[in-house]
Amino acid sequence: MMLTVPILLIAFFAIIVAMHRGVTRRADEKLRAQFDSHGSGGEVSRQLMRNSGYSV
Repeated sequence: MMLTVPILLIAFFAIIVAMHRGVTRRADEKLRAQFDSHGSGGEVSRQLMRNSGYSV
């Protein structure tokens, strides 16, 4: 019984982390597609986003 609560908390935290990674990855893919559609002007925007910490 004593181990149940910590295990559930760890599992809950792991689910939240996995969901966050999925959402972040999809957002990065959308930004990457937008920048690619803008051509050479998109490269400047992409570099600014990289400098801000995004992985686009």
